[in-house]
Amino acid sequence: MDYRVRAREFLERSREERRRLEAEIRTIGEIIGKLEALVESDRPSSEENGTPRDIESHPSSSPSPRQEVLAPPDEGTIPVGEAAESVLREKGGPVSLDELYRALSARPEIAPSKDLKNAIRVALIRRRPRVVSDRRGWFRYAGETPDR
Repeated sequence: MDYRVRAREFLERSREERRRLEAEIRTIGEIIGKLEALVESDRPSSEENGTPRDIESHPSSSPSPRQEVLAPPDEGTIPVGEAAESVLREKGGPVSLDELYRALSARPEIAPSKDLKNAIRVALIRRRPRVVSDRRGWFRYAGETPDR
């Protein structure tokens, strides 16, 4: 594909995105105007729960085209943290993040993740004090604590 063709396509996509964003900005401006009028009027809204329906049905409550919506995990999947903790319990000693990644990526019952290695690392860090990291990239199961 020619450079000019790619540049034109990029330019057209950028213009479309700009039009979409400008429309969204106008909608937000309208909502701000309605909210300011509501606040200035100092009277309670006649709508349910005091929230105007225009605001509740605002289109920006749905994800924009750039936001990806991840599907909920399927039935029968195991959260990454639980699976990683069970591997640490089985091994009994320190286990590298790479070894955990290899062990968990081979298991089909693990909940899907865009970046499995990072998901494992974050899940284990959040499991302190049961799981500890004595040095970077290595984790071990420390056991249950009485205050948890």
